Amino acid sequence: METLRLYTPVPVAKWTDAHAQELSVGARTITIPPDTMVIASYAAVHTHPEYWGSDALDWRPSRWIEKAGDTSGASERLITPRRGTFIAWSEGERSCPGKKFSQVEFVATMAALFRDWRVDPTPRPGESPSEARRRILNQLETDSAQVLLLQMLHPERAVLQWREREDIEHA
Repeated sequence: METLRLYTPVPVAKWTDAHAQELSVGARTITIPPDTMVIASYAAVHTHPEYWGSDALDWRPSRWIEKAGDTSGASERLITPRRGTFIAWSEGERSCPGKKFSQVEFVATMAALFRDWRVDPTPRPGESPSEARRRILNQLETDSAQVLLLQMLHPERAVLQWREREDIEHA
């Protein structure tokens, strides 16, 4: 969820209506004339400090988890953001029909990939593992753009390596 919030695959939505629409903004009502194209920025909504806090631009997956009294993790639950503040799959009658499928597919894929493996940045000569991680994160932030969907422009600059996890016993 946090990755979708910060790296929204479809960052804008185009909307028009044949009839005038009223939009309430605070105490004001704004009338949008018929056939006016409105382009909403999902990226702006997903990084607005009013909804996500002063660290809205930081990748912090824990913002999605609410913990109850114990520390075992048994009573953690996924937070449901306020309506209109997380719209990666859109909302209402225009919401993505594949939302649930994509969520299940993602979890299954991640579980299969990371059950026995971990992925690390490939350090450049003389670069420490932590320096390599910072370089890759910077690469993601500065080298992504919209083509059809969000993608890195130069993925060859962020070389990763798959390594078998050492903390797993194989049967």
